[in-house]
This record gives sequence, structure tokens and C-alpha cells, in this order.
Amino acid sequence: MKKIALFIVSLLTITTLHSHAKNLAIDIGNDVFSVEVGSKNFTQDNEFSVAMLHADDLHLYSFKGLVTGVLEQNKNLEVALGGKAYYISFFDQDIQGLALGGELNYKIPMNEKFELHGSVYYAPSPMLTDDLDYLTDLTITASYKVLKNGAIYINYRNIKANQESGSDLKIDNGFNVGLNFLF
Repeated sequence: MKKIALFIVSLLTITTLHSHAKNLAIDIGNDVFSVEVGSKNFTQDNEFSVAMLHADDLHLYSFKGLVTGVLEQNKNLEVALGGKAYYISFFDQDIQGLALGGELNYKIPMNEKFELHGSVYYAPSPMLTDDLDYLTDLTITASYKVLKNGAIYINYRNIKANQESGSDLKIDNGFNVGLNFLF
């Protein structure tokens, strides 16, 4: 029943975001496939996105809400602060969590087609289910705008959770290549 409810909520969220979408990012790595749909069109200085990451025996769904702004000292640097809700299906485990974090986006002044992006989110044990100590989600991305509405990118993504038994649950740890479509 949980999977059906999650599927319906995901479908409705993706449909709603699609009508207001700003970007669609798709990337692949050796072990994962990821899709993220995001929007800044709901209200000013806010950003929302839904994402899905699939591996062989692991499925991660997330919803992100951020408050964004450009730094007055540096117009090329955009900062975002907010939270990210997770649903992770790993073998027979269903894990839910809420992480807080932030993101930075920097347009290179000499060539504004080139951008660097970094994000980090952290969820401590009280914000997670299933006897997990913490979850960290780190992504570093370099992108190049090839077309007016399209960019190619490479990212390093490290998403892992620490179990109370002491072992790490590695969700994604490696480099990915992708395409980002802008609307």
C-alpha cells in the first residue's frame, strides 16, 4: 500500500511541477540512473524539485524545498537554504528521512556558460527511520551550457547512511554524466 501511495504522490507532484518546470536533469553513472524536475516558478526566491534515483536494489525518491537568493557582494553566486525529504527503498527496508542543507551555484565570470554547483544535506538519527545514525547527501557538479535551453554536466554524488550496526549504506558514490534541459 505504501508503494502505491508513494507512486500516486510522486506522479501528482511530477505532473504539477512539470506544468511549472524550470529544468529537467537526467544523469547516469556506472550503477545509477537519476532524474530531477525542478521549478522556481511557484513563488519568487523559492525553488522546489522532485527527484528519483534508481540502482539495482535501491530506489530513492526525494522532494526538496529551498529559499534562494543572489549574494549582493557577488552577483554570480546564488545561495539556497532548505530541506530535503527522502523515501528510500533498499531490499526489504523502507527508510524515510528529513535533511537540512544548502546549495551554491557559481557562474564563472569569464565564461557564463560554465557553472559550478554544490549541495550538501544532512539528516541526524532523530530525523530518520530504521535504526540509522545519519544520512549525508553531497553533490558537486560542473556544467556547460551548450544550447540556449540545454547543458551537459558531470557530477560527483555521495549519498550514504550510517546504520547503528556500524556499516555504511552506500546509496550512490561516484561520477555521473548528464543533460540538463531548461524551460
